[in-house]
Amino acid sequence: MKRKVMRMTMAIVLIGIVSLLGACGKSEPEQPVLNTVQEQTQAPVPEQKAEETFELHGDYAIDISDLGMALTFYLRIAEDNTFLLSANRQFSDNRGSGTIGELDGTYLMIYSDSTQEKSKTATFERVGPNLLFRSTLPYGSANISFERIDDDDPDLVYHLTADKYVYEDYYETYLGYQNIDELTYDYVLTLGPGAKYHLVSEASGGKLPVYEEKGSFRVLDSSMWITPQGGEELLGSIAEHGALELEVKPQATLGRLKTLFRVATTAQHAGRWFAQDVAGQSASLSLDYFGGYTFGTDSYTEEGTFEVTQGTIAFTQEGQDEPATGTKIGYELKAPFYAEEWNFYAEAIQGQFAGSTMVNEAYAATLAMNADGSYALEIADEENSLELVNETGTFTIAAGPMAYVITLNSEDETTRVGEIWPTGLNMTFDIDGTNYSFLLTK
Repeated sequence: MKRKVMRMTMAIVLIGIVSLLGACGKSEPEQPVLNTVQEQTQAPVPEQKAEETFELHGDYAIDISDLGMALTFYLRIAEDNTFLLSANRQFSDNRGSGTIGELDGTYLMIYSDSTQEKSKTATFERVGPNLLFRSTLPYGSANISFERIDDDDPDLVYHLTADKYVYEDYYETYLGYQNIDELTYDYVLTLGPGAKYHLVSEASGGKLPVYEEKGSFRVLDSSMWITPQGGEELLGSIAEHGALELEVKPQATLGRLKTLFRVATTAQHAGRWFAQDVAGQSASLSLDYFGGYTFGTDSYTEEGTFEVTQGTIAFTQEGQDEPATGTKIGYELKAPFYAEEWNFYAEAIQGQFAGSTMVNEAYAATLAMNADGSYALEIADEENSLELVNETGTFTIAAGPMAYVITLNSEDETTRVGEIWPTGLNMTFDIDGTNYSFLLTK
């Protein structure tokens, strides 16, 4: 009896939601949306594309960076249409669970703690393998917005999507290159959840603009197809040892060329790091995509290989047998080089950052993050030409519940806290007793 009542309730709610979505102009032209939605609204392509279907059950990644928060969490839908939201892929914690119903292509998530007095639901539609949410999504104690209008382009709307884990064996970062007209184009290709790809092409010398391309991919046996946003599906192949042969563009103005891509074995650790010791000597450390490193100061350079095991990183210099070990956690790396212990910071949090308040006041901030762990902060009231903050101090970094947290400790013992986002530093500054939020970017 209880199950019948639940099914009847679900049907009534779904009918209401379908009617509401129809009344809200569901037949209007689609607005530009983020990633998957753009990719899946293309014209149908021939051959096996139409035959490919995806089950609803499975694991999904939900990245809400473009909706204003640097966070990715996970959704698991079981074969019996129950669901679980969690902060990790192991689904070791419960941030929301319940049952899913469907009517005419609209799906309703009814949470287990939903009541008649206080309904707790979310709706979505299916777009290829992925889910497009049409309402806010309860997650823990938060309600995640299902769309956001771009600050600079009001015609661009970011939508909340859940990207399904399909073709997961191919989720890697791949490297390739082409030599054209005495220029070398280096490619970085990333395949990830939602059957999405992201290609970056950069010419040697840095004189040409970086070319970026996004789209979707699919796999069948030893074939891989990529579909650029707004483009036609292109056939490629999977070669030995997981290498890919795909037709890609070096630049927007150039045609596509067949290119060989190989798996970058240490892509998740690749990048540049900077340090400065107490004597003022600067050092840089470059970790490449294939387990190689280069360390250098003004007077010394060494090269070798590295390996990372959880938070431990081991460096083996060329010609040496015994490795030197250090730690690599988040945006900090500590290791011995040239008979000295160095504390490196990732390039993403080094240099000059600037931004303005996210409210009406025209307050502008500049933040210099230095390789010796120091910072300099200036905040000005631009309308009235007033200096509000001018301070220096040191910074620390620690893992937070949703993102890495950066703390600024000034010389006058003022403490300011923010988060490190993929788009920059999301900082909160107390100005005359009022907290203001700033998104600081390079």
